[in-house]
Amino acid sequence: MDFAERLAKERRARLAAERLLEHKSRELFAANAKLGLHARALSDEIVAQRQVVKTALTEAEQLKGEQSRFVQELDRAHTVAVMAERRLWDSINTIKDGFAVFDCNQQLITANAAYLSTFSDPEIAPGLAYVDLLCVAAEGENIERGDRTPDVWVADMLARWDEDIIDPVTIQFKNGTWVRLVDQRARDGDMVSLALDITEQMRIWAAIEAIPDGFVLFDREERLLACNQRYRDIYATSAPAIVAGAKFEEILRYGLAHGQQIDAKGREAQWLSERLFQHRNPGGPVEQQLSDGRWIRAQDHVTPDGGRVGLRMDITHLKEQQVALEAARIAAEAASRAKSAFLANMSHEIRTPMNGVVGMAELLCDTSLSEEQRLFAETIRSSGEALLVIINDILDFSKIEAERLTLHPEPFDLERTIHEIAMLLQPSARQKGLDLMIDFDMFLPTRFIGDPGRLRQVLTNLIGNAVKFTDSGHVLVRVVGLEGNAGNHDLHITVEDTGIGIALGNIAHIFGEFNQVESQSNRKFEGTGLGLAITKRLVERMRGEIWVDSELGKGASFGFRIALPDAEDAEEPRLPNAVKHVLVVDDQFINRTILERQLVPCGITVTLCRSGAEALLALETTTFDAIITDHEMPEMNGLTLAARIRAKGVDTPILLLSSNPAQAREHHGAEHLAATLQKPLLRADLYRRLQSLAVPVLEPAPIVDTASDGHRRQMRVLTAEDNRTNQLVFQKMVRDLDIELVFAANGVEAVALFESFKPDLIFMDISMPEMDGRDAARAIRALEGGKTHVPMVALTAHAVDGDAEGILASGIDRYMTKPLRKGAITETLLIYCPSFVRPICAAEQAA
Repeated sequence: MDFAERLAKERRARLAAERLLEHKSRELFAANAKLGLHARALSDEIVAQRQVVKTALTEAEQLKGEQSRFVQELDRAHTVAVMAERRLWDSINTIKDGFAVFDCNQQLITANAAYLSTFSDPEIAPGLAYVDLLCVAAEGENIERGDRTPDVWVADMLARWDEDIIDPVTIQFKNGTWVRLVDQRARDGDMVSLALDITEQMRIWAAIEAIPDGFVLFDREERLLACNQRYRDIYATSAPAIVAGAKFEEILRYGLAHGQQIDAKGREAQWLSERLFQHRNPGGPVEQQLSDGRWIRAQDHVTPDGGRVGLRMDITHLKEQQVALEAARIAAEAASRAKSAFLANMSHEIRTPMNGVVGMAELLCDTSLSEEQRLFAETIRSSGEALLVIINDILDFSKIEAERLTLHPEPFDLERTIHEIAMLLQPSARQKGLDLMIDFDMFLPTRFIGDPGRLRQVLTNLIGNAVKFTDSGHVLVRVVGLEGNAGNHDLHITVEDTGIGIALGNIAHIFGEFNQVESQSNRKFEGTGLGLAITKRLVERMRGEIWVDSELGKGASFGFRIALPDAEDAEEPRLPNAVKHVLVVDDQFINRTILERQLVPCGITVTLCRSGAEALLALETTTFDAIITDHEMPEMNGLTLAARIRAKGVDTPILLLSSNPAQAREHHGAEHLAATLQKPLLRADLYRRLQSLAVPVLEPAPIVDTASDGHRRQMRVLTAEDNRTNQLVFQKMVRDLDIELVFAANGVEAVALFESFKPDLIFMDISMPEMDGRDAARAIRALEGGKTHVPMVALTAHAVDGDAEGILASGIDRYMTKPLRKGAITETLLIYCPSFVRPICAAEQAA
């Protein structure tokens, strides 16, 4: 075998081996692939088994945790239940009402402290039968059983539990406590019992029952909740319908059906609608009249929950009192009218003869009389005027008591009013040697709106009393004030004196009626004791207040406070601008101070001296524009001082202030004076006089036309007066006047003389026979027809308030009250004297 064959054989063998090896390799690969698949499946099975085991272990752990949690939650729930039960019983024990539970065998299972303390017996405890509890309570003598024995009471209480519906029962204990037992059967047969403490409710209800008026309470649905017995008694006819739960409308309809409401007869439907509206919209009280004649006042109010609470008051006695009061009012008005008529008649009857007494005394004093005769005449006149003051006081007090006094506000000058009163009282003060001074606040206006007549009356009473009860020293009227709202001023006016004073014990009743200070010190003083009472009433009518401060033996200070509006026509006084420096000489400190207050605000420098000697020393070093000196001073009076000043060669104008200027002008030294002024001095007059010293005013000489007087006729005066004495008085008072006087005895004659006599002025008496003055005035005005107007002045003795309005309404222009004064008649004649007739007096002719 050659090499090629061996080589081919080996190649074939190698190829076969390679083919076998490749075949075996494929078999091995297939076996390995099967083995890998099996191994993978076995691995997946192992992994799944492990997961199952793990899940089982996890679930076992969870079950173990849940069991532990369930045990904890069970313990916690048990704890909460125990605590809740404890809290429940603690809460039940804290309430004031009793709570108890009985089992189906009526044995006490449990009870709170309030329930056990209600019966106040240690034997009552859980486990005790209900019957035994009742026996212990009944035998303990703590319960008010009334007339029932313990056995009967226990039997009644046991019988309640046998009822299907157990009604509440109220038990009263001897210690004053009231308890209401409310029992209710449970579904399992147990009995729950509540012991409610209603002591406060019973007290309130007892109070409601004690109310003398009817009390009722409705809920928001208008259902009756409660009412007292008085309510049922008031509406006795409707009592059967007044039950708890009844509607308000049902109760009303029941009363209407039985004729209870007398004011609803014939209008029942309208009355019902009105009453329901009033109930649902409560406002003011409503009055009702019942069929038995009684009057009821109903008042309803809304409760917080929307219900209604009402009171019903029997006002029958009030209605009867109203009827009686109305009858009394009518009778009182009739009595007041009778009183007013009586006062008017008395005023007329008293003043008519008083006119003769005072008038004739005044005329007698004007004649030539001896000293003794003049004393007698002056005594008659002063006594008549004193009697007139008493009459006026009584009439004023009667008007105030009857509330018929009215105020008539008008613009007036307060400072001038006070000054005029001071001038009126100056003679009395001068006789006693008193200084009468006025201190009017420099910064106050002087003109106000008020009743000047009544203010004058108040001030005259106070200043007059001060002068009357002061023997030495001074009387000072002081006016101060503050500006208020709306153009008003609050004024304080005081009257101070250095008189006898008032004891502290008498001050309290000094303003009482008919009261006087009862002591030996004032027995010499006259008076009715009405002056201060009237003054107090007048000040109060002006909405003011009056007071007094005093010390016995040291004087008194009466003051009052009023508010007055400023007058629109108020003018500032003209200030003495030309005077720069004034010397004031007065021994009285108050006088010096008043003058200083009046002068300094004008820009004037004031030097004050207490005596003439000081004034002379001041003049040696200082030059003054004017010197103001008092008249009466110790050591050196004002007139002597004036002479000494002129002797020193000083020509400064000197003004003398004197309480008696006429007497001062007659004494030596008066020739050195520039002017003598009346004390107290009006501020405006002082300024005017000082201004005249610097700027002399030349008055033109009067032009007197006497040539034509002979061609003028006399003034014609018609006087209607039925009383012959009054005619004589009037005639004597005007005898010195150049007039033609004619008298008429009544109103008829006056009307006739008006047509024939053609008077220029008529004096008309009011009370006359046949035709009185009012009717005569109306008749005269009717005859005039509005074409002419003759002035008419009433002469009346009536002084009752209201007469003036009636007099003026009849056509009379003004009126004068009797007794008449000569000066007042002359002044009236001068006012109404026509320009075309002769002057009525010589003074007028000279003017």
